[in-house]
Order: sequence, then structure tokens, then C-alpha cells
Amino acid sequence: MKLLKKYYKFIISFFAILIIAGGWFTGDYFYNFALNPKVDKTRVSVQDDDGVYDPRKEVNMKWFDENKKEHSNTSVTGVNLKGYTFEHSENTEDGQPRKWVVVTHGFFIEARLTANYIRGFYDRGYNVFAPDLIGHGKSEGEAYSMGGYDSSDLVNWVKKISAEHNDPQIVLFGMSMGAATTMNSLNKGLPENVKGFIEDSGYVNLKEEFEYQLDKMFGLPPFPVIPLANMVTKIKAGYNFGDVDATEALKTTKLPALILHGDQDGYVPLSNGQRAYELLTSDKEIHIFKDAKHCKAERKYNAEYWIYIENFLAKVYK
Repeated sequence: MKLLKKYYKFIISFFAILIIAGGWFTGDYFYNFALNPKVDKTRVSVQDDDGVYDPRKEVNMKWFDENKKEHSNTSVTGVNLKGYTFEHSENTEDGQPRKWVVVTHGFFIEARLTANYIRGFYDRGYNVFAPDLIGHGKSEGEAYSMGGYDSSDLVNWVKKISAEHNDPQIVLFGMSMGAATTMNSLNKGLPENVKGFIEDSGYVNLKEEFEYQLDKMFGLPPFPVIPLANMVTKIKAGYNFGDVDATEALKTTKLPALILHGDQDGYVPLSNGQRAYELLTSDKEIHIFKDAKHCKAERKYNAEYWIYIENFLAKVYK
């Protein structure tokens, strides 16, 4: 007993250090797994792959490389960003300036890998801008911001395009994390020439998305992993998971919205699209694609998918 008393403080300190170290290791593991660009994300990104080859992908990425104009900007985090424009050389047939669509990519990919969408809008007569988000493609960054800082950067890109092209009418389009980025940008000072937004398979709340993924991929409850990973993220990347939440932006935006989601989305559940629709008080529509997995509706229901978009753009562009 005397020996125990003698070393009591040492034992307590040892176990305290052990708990802290274990907590940091756990939080750091999941931080790297999800947010560190240098750590392989294949296990995360392919979990909802339907295994169907899309022959357009290589053709359109080649088109992307041959037609892009590269631009630079500075992130709100201070890192260098890259973005790409695809512009028609002339006005429309009736002499009117071209309208713009901003296409924002999803998690673990880059603008180039959204070439099917970029070319889809371009071939329909629109000028297109597509950014590489923080830590993706040619943009710098030590941690993915999952639509948080990205949304502020998106607003700055839109302002840059607007200033350089005489305030053209713009619609925002994003898929998955890019859709979350788009939704989070809605209350961050977008210019008035932005006329609407389209979101495909985006999550509304990052913390809830991580909780869903933690259960799906590891069979683990939110506590204590999410708080620990959040702590590490705050220290290393400067933000909390709760900061990436589009709830208020969706409630308060006056922009018309088009929501697209697959009913078999195992990556970002359909409930996100339904919740976004319910939160919106502006003019809105939602289309749910039967048996479509995450961001697969454009390929699986190509004609129908683009008809919804064309009708929406015709309605919001004046």
C-alpha cells in the first residue's frame, strides 16, 4: 500500500499520457484516412462504384486538356489554387453574351475528372469554369476542407469571373463534395449575377456524413472517434466538422435550386437531398433517380438528367 501511494501520481500520469496518446493516435488515423491528400483514398472513393465503364471519360478528359485555359487564385487559407475556363470564341447566335456554369468536383478527384459534365454544359452553349478545390488536382493544400474553406474560395472564384467578364449570368453546379461546397457558398456573399444552383448528391452536414461513413466502413459509433478526429482536424486544418453545415445557407438563400440524387446512393444517402429540398424556401425542384448510385445518374439516365438541367437553366437564365 505504501508503495502504491509512493507511485500514485506517477501511475496516474502514466495512464493519463497513455489515454491522451491513444486518443491522438485514433483521431490522427481517421484525420489522415479522410482528409490528408497524401494518404490513399481509394477505399473511400470507390465504395459506391457500380462497375460500369463509361467510354466518354477518356475522350472528354482529352478534350479538357486540349481546350482548358488555366487560372490561379489564392485560397482563404493562403494556398495557391488552380481553375480552368472553357469559353466559346463568339457570342450566341443572336449576339448575346454567353452565360456561365461553374462546375465543382467531388471528393478525391479534380476538375479534369468532371469533364463529362463540363463538356455537357459547354456543348449546350455555355461558358464553363471548373476549380480544383483545396488539396485536389493542381491546387495546393495539406488537408481537404470538405466544402468549408472551399465554399469561400468558390465565392472568390465567382467574383473573379464576374469582374473579368462583365458580370455574366452564372449558375453553380456541384456534385458530392462539390455540391456541399456549392450549398455552403450560398450565404457567403455570392454576387447578384448568380442566378441559381444545381446540386447532385451533396451532403448537408459534414459531421453527419462522417458519422454515416464511420458506421458503414468500420462499424463504429460516433463517440469517441468523431470528437477525436475533429480535435485533430481543428489543430491541423483549422476547422471543425460542424463548420461545414449548409443548413442556414439553404434556409436563407433566395436562389432557385435543382436537386438531383440517386435512390441507391451508398456514399451520400438520399436523405441529404431530401433534407436540402425541405430546408429550401426558394423556388426548388428535386429529381430522384431509381437504382442510381452515387453521382451515377448522369451516365445511367443521361437524356433525362440533362433535360432536367436544360429546363432549369432555361427557367433561371433571363
